[in-house]
Amino acid sequence: MGSASSDSSANPGGTAGSLLSRTLRAVRPPDADAVARARARQDALAKPRGALGAVEDLGAQLAGLAGTCPPPLPEPAGLAVFAGDHGVHRQGVSPWPQEITAAMVSTFLSGGAVVNALARQAGAWVLVVDVGVEADLPPAPGLLDRKVRAGTDDLSERPAMSRDEAVAAVEVGIEVAADLVARGCRCLLTGDMGIANTTPAAALVAAFTGGTPEQVTGRGTGIDDATWATKVAVVGRALELHRPDPADPLGVLAALGGLEHAATVGFLLGAAAARVPVVLDGIAAGAAALVARALAPEAVGAFVAGHVSAEPAARRALTALGLRPVLDLDLRLGEGSGAVLALPVVRAAAVVLTEVATLDEVAAGGAAGQGARRPRRILVLGGARSGKSTTAERLAGQAAQVGPDGQAGPVTYLATGPRPTADDPEWAERVRTHRERRPPYWTTVETADLVAHLKADDPGRTEGTESTESPDSTEPLLIDCLSTWLTRVMDEAGCFGTEHHSPGAPPGGTDNVRDPAAVLAAEVDALVAAWESTNRTVVAVSNEVGGGVVPATTSGRLFRDELGVLNARIAAASDEVWLLTAGIPQRLR
Repeated sequence: MGSASSDSSANPGGTAGSLLSRTLRAVRPPDADAVARARARQDALAKPRGALGAVEDLGAQLAGLAGTCPPPLPEPAGLAVFAGDHGVHRQGVSPWPQEITAAMVSTFLSGGAVVNALARQAGAWVLVVDVGVEADLPPAPGLLDRKVRAGTDDLSERPAMSRDEAVAAVEVGIEVAADLVARGCRCLLTGDMGIANTTPAAALVAAFTGGTPEQVTGRGTGIDDATWATKVAVVGRALELHRPDPADPLGVLAALGGLEHAATVGFLLGAAAARVPVVLDGIAAGAAALVARALAPEAVGAFVAGHVSAEPAARRALTALGLRPVLDLDLRLGEGSGAVLALPVVRAAAVVLTEVATLDEVAAGGAAGQGARRPRRILVLGGARSGKSTTAERLAGQAAQVGPDGQAGPVTYLATGPRPTADDPEWAERVRTHRERRPPYWTTVETADLVAHLKADDPGRTEGTESTESPDSTEPLLIDCLSTWLTRVMDEAGCFGTEHHSPGAPPGGTDNVRDPAAVLAAEVDALVAAWESTNRTVVAVSNEVGGGVVPATTSGRLFRDELGVLNARIAAASDEVWLLTAGIPQRLR
């Protein structure tokens, strides 16, 4: 292959200390013990063995990647759309003008593309990365400028890029993956944009699978027969010109690939090194995955085929990789659309291992199935009048067991605020509104002793209960809210109007005077520990703070800081975290 250097096979990742080389060294095989435990648990669940088919295989893959069973939920998800232009466009392989690439980037950034709509539905973040768009794109929120060069050369006449440029683009993808993981993403999704990019993708697949130009070349954006014949001829000329050697994957990538393909290679490797699943979209991702596997064979353990594209090279690539697509919907859009559509199934594979009861648990629970209950910890955050309480009530109601009559069961509502009085009519009106909104069969308990309810198998009757029915340990708990609970705890500890010591500081008074900070820390620690260990499903409401004006008083700033810390600790131990903004719920985890 003319573009390959003579010593490329000795060090396919570049220099020993390069980002690419370090990433390749970090890629490890799946944890065999975790895979075995996942498969054993699948067989023990309350369902026929193998009844969930490929979903069970996907669950085992997630467990092996994470090294634990059940695996962590693959959320939140981050989608990177890598954009670049192609010199081969001038050969007439696409009827669309090259300027469409930049125009579509603008559409992604405005939120108006198909992938934006699908990502909003799935709760995935979208990041657009300019790795090689020919046009100069103005700075914009959501756009990362990592342009290696303004488009590639024509792969049918010369190498599409130099080896150094290919490595630079690969390292862009590695950095983007690392950044998304650092921002909390536990699942990555590939996306791409580049007019004519199915031509280099087809050439890459041919190089790594041995397919002929006719076998790997598809219709792309819907080209006619004449344009398809031109495209086949262009792919053939490129393969004949460069004679790609799969043993030199970076050389093949430099000669035949696009900058977005190269960045996707790095994105896949970065996900594998971070032990985070990465969902492949279409043909561009499939071609990139072949390069990534050639560089690091064990990286495939992190790859999930979101779907099989209608492009013929896509199925050939997935077959060579040994990947079974989650979806087969005849998609050929790109952008990351197929990966986003597959995301709920990927999540479900982890949820099954986490939440479904085993046959032994079902048997232990008897006819009522109490042994099969799976607790969930859900935190709902939001500002004033954001709709957080309404959302929490909906989530708690959904968690309640459905009775024989089809009606959702009761919920134990823990009201932590002060009782309404004639001196504060506004508060009394709030309480009245909340009471009237709750179903009559819910049990309300006015209390600040949240730990006792989280720990108790049967909380029994608590003073202040409005309902005449005794709460049951099978009922979900709804805590409304942590903000008023913290206010009570801080007030009773004497935190307001005093110097606030850190939890590790010595008491600021005599032996008979408790240090307010130490008292507060103990109460918060106990609540967090009870939240982490509870066997009950619980939904807690809290105010999201810190995004507005800094409070003018010391006490106000103290409360804001302590609530922010409490929210973060509770969120870290929660199965689901929701944020309400202007009445719109968004799931963060």
